[in-house]
Amino acid sequence: MASSELQLPPGLAPDLEYNQLQVGTTIAFAVTYFFCTLFLLLRYLQAFKLVKEIELDLVFLTMSYAAGLVYFVTILKLMTHGWGRHVVEINQTDMFNLNKILLPNTITYLTTPGITKLAMLFILFKINPAILYRILVVVIGLCILGYTVTLSAITGGPCNPNLGLESLTCLQNVALSHAVLNIASDLAVIALPIPTIFSLNFSLRTKLTVCLMLALGSMVVVCSIARLPYVIALQDDPDFTYTQAILGIWSVVEVNLGIFCGCAMRLKPLFVKYLPGLKLFSSKQQQTKTIAGTWTSSTKELHGTDPRKVQHTYQLHSVQKGSVDPIMSEEDEGGIRVQHEYDIHSDRGRSSRLDELDGGGGTKW
Repeated sequence: MASSELQLPPGLAPDLEYNQLQVGTTIAFAVTYFFCTLFLLLRYLQAFKLVKEIELDLVFLTMSYAAGLVYFVTILKLMTHGWGRHVVEINQTDMFNLNKILLPNTITYLTTPGITKLAMLFILFKINPAILYRILVVVIGLCILGYTVTLSAITGGPCNPNLGLESLTCLQNVALSHAVLNIASDLAVIALPIPTIFSLNFSLRTKLTVCLMLALGSMVVVCSIARLPYVIALQDDPDFTYTQAILGIWSVVEVNLGIFCGCAMRLKPLFVKYLPGLKLFSSKQQQTKTIAGTWTSSTKELHGTDPRKVQHTYQLHSVQKGSVDPIMSEEDEGGIRVQHEYDIHSDRGRSSRLDELDGGGGTKW
């Protein structure tokens, strides 16, 4: 169908400054970017108050946050030249200016999700020291970096929209390739830590919290998949300026949701310190440490011994039958109780590999 034959939807006038699709895109960005801003500020608060360090993943997320803002600014510029309108509403001058802005808009979108996923991989790299696991993290990161740089170079080269309308087909092929690779890399990043996380001895509450985090991450995949039909439709759609805007709504939500998830992955220390009532990260290890801490405090009070300065204390007591605490003692045939008293030290073993998600502070997983 030729562009001149396109019918405008009811109520849409060519002189309308912003149509519903353009307003909807702006609202979608504003809502999702607000949560990105809030959680990024929380990450910086944690970095300065608790962790005392600006970690590499936070640097990358800050870059993604800035790139996401640039991406939306280019969308606003595109709107002034017909992006989000039907082709029949756009004159030759607007089409020329739209193609000029399309280059920075496309490159910004191609790079932002890649930077966000690299930030997540920096976090995931630390949670498991297994060689195979870390090799997989590095391989996935190199693949993301490779296709991001390659597609960005192609967009700025042979597919540059400033070369004319003939370059739009090339640009649409780049968009389709990126959509497929983006979905594959999203799935890889989400699936990568699942075996490690669920092999640890977490409480049900902690496992549910982790599942919620993975569910939020899967929403990024949903956005990527939802974009795909519109990317495919651009191949033969004469009303491409309108279809691009529908695609843009999913794009801004995908970009901002990825940044939000990347920030939320490391906020446990802040929640544990300032919102302990939520108990989102309670685990069996924490419960055991609480019981042990109560026991050693009682022992110190009774015997005047500071258990923090003693590695092993063996105390013999005469006890009446039935007065033995089954949790803290063992009773032999002679009625003598051997009470073992130990220091409670942090264990950096396999069960605490997810401590790296804390950023070095707060209560451990």
